[in-house]
Amino acid sequence: MQITQAGHTVRQAGAEHRAAGVALLALLVGFLLAGCGGAGSPSDGGSSGGGSTASGTEVTIAGFAFSPATLIVAVGDTVTWTNTDTAVHTVTADDGSFDSGSLGTGGTFTHTFDTAGSYAYHCTIHPGMTATIVVR
Repeated sequence: MQITQAGHTVRQAGAEHRAAGVALLALLVGFLLAGCGGAGSPSDGGSSGGGSTASGTEVTIAGFAFSPATLIVAVGDTVTWTNTDTAVHTVTADDGSFDSGSLGTGGTFTHTFDTAGSYAYHCTIHPGMTATIVVR
């Protein structure tokens, strides 16, 4: 919007400009937050999964993601993965130490972690699905 005052033209942001600015800011914040769950090395707890860290022994496969993206367990714990997605997925260790094979809807896979360390894994069908088990 333009306003002329005493021979000077002053531009003021109208409601449409403010709304566009707010929408752009919201979009940028969304990208930044999505980046927080982005790829990282297993040693720093990063993954491209759901972006969450938890303890326990259950991992859910839903929405083409492993949740939590980082699970902390004790040596000797058995982790159970459950596929609640409509798509088939796998749970495959990057180092080859475990592999579920294909898990359909409702399928489960368990693995016992006997050695401390960080175990990155992925879905071989959907390589963008990654997560990490940290064994302490």
